[in-house]
Amino acid sequence: KEKDIQFILTTHSPNIASKIDLKSLIICKNKDVFPMGEGNTKLENKDYVYLKRFLDVTKSNLFFSKGVIIVEGWSEEILIPEIAKKLGYDLTKKEVAIVNVASVAYLHFAKIFLRNKDAKDMKVPVSIVTDLDNRPDENAVFNEDDEKTKTKRKNLSLLQLELYKTNVKLTLAKEWTLEWCLNKSTNLSKLFQESVSEVHPQIFKVDKVNFESELIIRLKNKGIDKVRIASTLAEKIENSKDLIIDENDEYIEYLVKAIKHACNEN
Repeated sequence: KEKDIQFILTTHSPNIASKIDLKSLIICKNKDVFPMGEGNTKLENKDYVYLKRFLDVTKSNLFFSKGVIIVEGWSEEILIPEIAKKLGYDLTKKEVAIVNVASVAYLHFAKIFLRNKDAKDMKVPVSIVTDLDNRPDENAVFNEDDEKTKTKRKNLSLLQLELYKTNVKLTLAKEWTLEWCLNKSTNLSKLFQESVSEVHPQIFKVDKVNFESELIIRLKNKGIDKVRIASTLAEKIENSKDLIIDENDEYIEYLVKAIKHACNEN
């Protein structure tokens, strides 16, 4: 019951860090300290409320990392480490954390690294990987004049501009979603289609025209097991001795940029 006593606990434990009120955390990095309390970061009250509920032990490793990749789902979390290895980056050795927010609520987490009051740079590169979500028609044609697509592109472009010159970078899929980009990828299309066919042999055959039309239907109706497909594809990427990832492949370039930025290679 004594008053005016301050307790300071230092830890390297994501378990402990996930249980402490974010406002009470101070990150020690690069011979400097970065308080997480109100006013010190770009975090708003709604962000603190959200993170109190969703900042669990699997995500709290971001406090201890040298780089962060924030993704929207399990497929990205499973595949990105294997793609990174083919690019020559071991994310574990680089101490890069992949944070799966399982939604589009990535800004709640990214704002942790955007300083406000002291304007000091935490020097932790953060990549946000997101989809465009512009669904094609049955002929795989995208309507870029669709109001929803135009609005999302505009909003994401404004966000990228807002993040310009910060340590947080947003990389955007060229079209629709991760699976569609993998299907279109120069490097990974064949392995992706093989993976889909293995997971759903009764539905998919590796036939370019019929495959794509069926994939559109299944992605729209959430009729495929994305996690199993990602796991199968990750294994194929890992075991492929002659696979070379083309960094200029326009359909996976956004993943390459995210990996390189988080590894502090840009």
